[in-house]
Amino acid sequence: MKSESLNFYSFFTKYSIMEEYGFGSGIINRLYRKILPNIPDEGTIEYFLLNSKNPVQHVLSLIDLSTIADSNISTQLDLSIKALCAKVVAFGLDSDIKAKYNFIELNSKPFELLLKKVNNLSEFDEEETLQLFNSLEAIELLIIDLRKSKSKIGTSFHLTLVTRRILEYTIRIKELLHLKLHISSKQHWENILADFIVYFKYKDSIRRYLSRHSDLVAIEIVEHTSNKGEKYIAETTKEYWKFFYRSLFGGGIIALFALFKLLLYTYEFSEVSNAILFSINYALCFIIVNQLGGIIATKQPAMTATTLAKNIDKEGTLKYDSIKSITIIVRKVFRSQFISVMGNFLMAILSACIFMLFIQIFSTTDMAKTVKPVYLIHKIVPSFQLVFFAAIAGFFLAFSGLVSGFVDNKVIASKIPHRIRNSRFLLKSEKLATFVDKNWGTMFGNISLGFFLGSTFLLSHLLPFDIDIRHVAFSSANLGYAIMNYDFSHHTILLAIIGALLIGLVNFIVSFSITLYLALKSRGVNFRLLPKVVFNIFKDFLHNPFHYFIKIEKEPVTKKDTEA
Repeated sequence: MKSESLNFYSFFTKYSIMEEYGFGSGIINRLYRKILPNIPDEGTIEYFLLNSKNPVQHVLSLIDLSTIADSNISTQLDLSIKALCAKVVAFGLDSDIKAKYNFIELNSKPFELLLKKVNNLSEFDEEETLQLFNSLEAIELLIIDLRKSKSKIGTSFHLTLVTRRILEYTIRIKELLHLKLHISSKQHWENILADFIVYFKYKDSIRRYLSRHSDLVAIEIVEHTSNKGEKYIAETTKEYWKFFYRSLFGGGIIALFALFKLLLYTYEFSEVSNAILFSINYALCFIIVNQLGGIIATKQPAMTATTLAKNIDKEGTLKYDSIKSITIIVRKVFRSQFISVMGNFLMAILSACIFMLFIQIFSTTDMAKTVKPVYLIHKIVPSFQLVFFAAIAGFFLAFSGLVSGFVDNKVIASKIPHRIRNSRFLLKSEKLATFVDKNWGTMFGNISLGFFLGSTFLLSHLLPFDIDIRHVAFSSANLGYAIMNYDFSHHTILLAIIGALLIGLVNFIVSFSITLYLALKSRGVNFRLLPKVVFNIFKDFLHNPFHYFIKIEKEPVTKKDTEA
C-alpha cells in the first residue's frame, strides 16, 4: 500500500471529539468496548500497528522518509495539530471555565493567542512551531494555576476531567510538533509509533481508568478538609493547652449524651427506632460540641491528615518541601491528637462519675439496672472484637471528614452563599449565607457521622458476624458510669482504662491512615517511597519522643532532624 493512501489523521489526533467526558460514561463506554471492541478501519495506521507482528517496522516500511516532508502525511500532521489546538481553545474558553479564570484573576490570553496563531498559520515553519510551543506551555501553567485554586472556586468531576483533557491535548500537540520538526527522523517516528501502541493497549482498560481517576473524589475534598485541619493542629504552647481545655469541655458534653443513650435503651424500642434515636443523639452531640467550641479528638485525624499531605509535591515522586517541615508537622499532629484524646478521656470519665453521683443522691431509681455496668465494662475490656469495632468507628470518622469536605466543595463550586444573598425566596439573608458558607460542611459531616455510628449495629442482621462501633470518648464515659454502679476489682478497671485508650489509638490510626491515603492519592504520590517516610518519622520519634506528646516552646533542630 502506498503511503499517500494511508490515513494518519486519527493516529495523530489520538483523542476523538466523540470521546466521553464524564466519569460514569467513561466506565460505560469501556464496558461496551470490552464486549464489542473498537476495530480500526483498514487503511488507517492503527490498523497496521495492531495487526502486524512487528508493527513499528511494518509501518516504517510503508513510509518514504526522504520525501515525507512534502507528502500527504505532512499535510495530515498539520491538520491534526490545528484540530487539537482548536479543541484546547474550545475547552479553555468555555464560559464556565472562563468565569473561574476571572474569579481568581487569571488571564485567559494564552488561549486567545493560540487561537490567533492557529488561524493565521498557512504552514508550519520552525519559528512558528517554537511560538506554538510557548503558547502551549503558557496554557499548561494557566490550567495548573486553575487546579491549584480549587479551594477558592471548588471543583467537580467535570471540571477535573476537562482540565485534565486540556493538559493531555497540549502534551499530544507538543509531541506532534516535535515530530514535525524532525519529520524525516526514523528515531522520532519509532518513538511516537511505540508510544501509541502502549496507549492503545490500555485505552479501554477499566482497571486503569478507575485507578487513574480514583483521585477525583479526593481532589474534591482534600483541599477543604486540609484548610479545616490546620485549625486542629496546635502551633504554640498556648494553643496546645487550649486544645486540652477545649477537649475537656467536649468530653463533658459527650458524657451527658452517653447517658442519654443509656437511658434510651430502657424504653425497649425496636432496633430500627433505636438506630434512629442513637443516630440523632450522636449527631446532636457532635454539632453542639462543635458550635460551643469544644473538641472531639476523633474528629481531628480526618482533617489533619490532609494538612500533612499538602506538604507533599504533586509530581508523584513524593518530593518534600523539606524533610524538616514534614517531621515537625507529624510531631504537631501527633501531640495535638494526644492532648485532645487525654482531655476527652479524662473529662468523659470524671463527668460521668459526677453525673451519676448526683443521680444517685437525688433519685431513688436503681441506676445499675439502667446502666448495666458489667455489660459496659465487658464492651471496653481489650479484645480482638474491641479493636475491630474501634476500626469500624475509625473508618466512619474518616468518611464523615470526606463528607464534610465534599459538602464544603459543593457550597463553593455551586456558589450557594452567593445565590442565597440574591434569593428573594430566602429574603436575601446575609446571615443564612454566612452560616452556610462557614458551617454547612461541618454540619453535614457531624450529621453523617452521627448516623454512621448510631446505625452500624443494624448491619449485624445482614452480615454473618456481629458489627458495632467503639468510640473513645463515649467508651470512656461508659466506663465512668459503670464503675459508679458496681464494685469492680482494680484489675478490671485497669483493663477497661487500657481498653478505652486502645480504642482511641485505633480510632486515630484508622481514620488518619484512610484520609492520608486519599490525600496522597489525590496528589499522585508514589507509594513505593512511603516506607522511607515512615522510617524517617520512626527514627525521629526515637530521638525526640517527648516532642510527640508535649509541646516544647522551642524545638531544637538537631542534625538528626535534618538527616531524617
